[in-house]
Amino acid sequence: MTKKKKILIGVLVFLLCAMIIAAVYVQWIMPPVQTIDKSLLVKNPDYNVFVEERNGVKTLVKKDAAGNILDDDFKVIGFTDTHLDMKKQKSDVTMEYIIRNVVNEKPDLVVFVGDNITGGLNWRRVRQLARVMEKLGVYWDLVLGNHEGDNFWSDTRPYMVRVFASYDHCLIEAGKKRTSDGEKVWGSGNHVINLANSKGVTRSLYFIDGGAYMSEEDMIKYDAEFDDKDHNDYDYVKDSQIKWYSETVAAINDAEGRQIKSTVFDHIALPEYTIAYNELTGETEPTMDVPDYNVKNANGDYIIMGQRRETICCSGHNSHFFDAILDAGSTDLFVCGHDHVNDFVLSYKGVILSYNVPSGYSSYNMVTTKRDTKLIRGFTRYYFKGDGSFEIEQVHNADLYPDAQAEILKLYAE
Repeated sequence: MTKKKKILIGVLVFLLCAMIIAAVYVQWIMPPVQTIDKSLLVKNPDYNVFVEERNGVKTLVKKDAAGNILDDDFKVIGFTDTHLDMKKQKSDVTMEYIIRNVVNEKPDLVVFVGDNITGGLNWRRVRQLARVMEKLGVYWDLVLGNHEGDNFWSDTRPYMVRVFASYDHCLIEAGKKRTSDGEKVWGSGNHVINLANSKGVTRSLYFIDGGAYMSEEDMIKYDAEFDDKDHNDYDYVKDSQIKWYSETVAAINDAEGRQIKSTVFDHIALPEYTIAYNELTGETEPTMDVPDYNVKNANGDYIIMGQRRETICCSGHNSHFFDAILDAGSTDLFVCGHDHVNDFVLSYKGVILSYNVPSGYSSYNMVTTKRDTKLIRGFTRYYFKGDGSFEIEQVHNADLYPDAQAEILKLYAE
């Protein structure tokens, strides 16, 4: 072998080793994870929730020490738009208050309503959130948001669901659902779980993948429907999902011999959020005006709490999932996230349309958009009762941890 060939081979070996080291650094070392005070990770010693399989559906029940099923209410806390991303300091704050709130609230179930782990190079952050929830020892579930898997350097949506589903306390299902005629249901992580007491199922919780952004084909197909092209490109619930939802509602009702009330979690608001708010306020654009609460219109619709402070970023195409919900007669609560400074809850045609309180500190908020000097960050409590009814409470971290707010606000100083 000539000296020149040896030099060339040496250079190629060096470059190959450098590429391997760089790949390892990018994938395993460089991507930030959250700094966690491990002393905060405390399990609830009285946690008494168990999973049973009933008629092919994962069902949560509460049991006493003797194994008897209890008739207690279920307490669920929801986080949305946590945006655990590359902005490490702000995401550290988000993770701290996820942990603190789970430990302090002692919920029976924790739900993440999308845009949970965002940004590129998120392989380690996905697993970190899962490990944190496992150490807290509480069952948890989630839907994906529009920012999961939205760039080349992110875990894909199906892969992210498979990772989460591999953890013992995560209830999401990675397998594809099918309709009665064998059609694959669009999306990743569509599934349902039931809550039950000694008398049977008390409520179903549906987790729907609302997608991310419409395809170019859909944008062309539904162009005539768009009235605000800056906000209309968000995705929508597909026909196969709607059919699966309707069939599953009917199957659960048949198995229980009665109609079971249900909740739907879907990251992106339905178009009916805009329709209802406009009708109830007479407004067509976001304002900082506080609406009148609990004042019913001629149809019996009313606003319960919160405000619309920004454009409701629903899809420009209405796939009529809400109409299917009305036809099925089961869902009386629809929960979304997505819009970080909207937090209203209203009743429309007998269904509560609710924003979950946003939870992440690294995404845009009231301070970064200069709407207020206070952050609206926290979670929502849901109490699901044995008689099928429910209650909603909005909770803000600023009220729970007032002494910490000044230091947090420094993160937004220009």
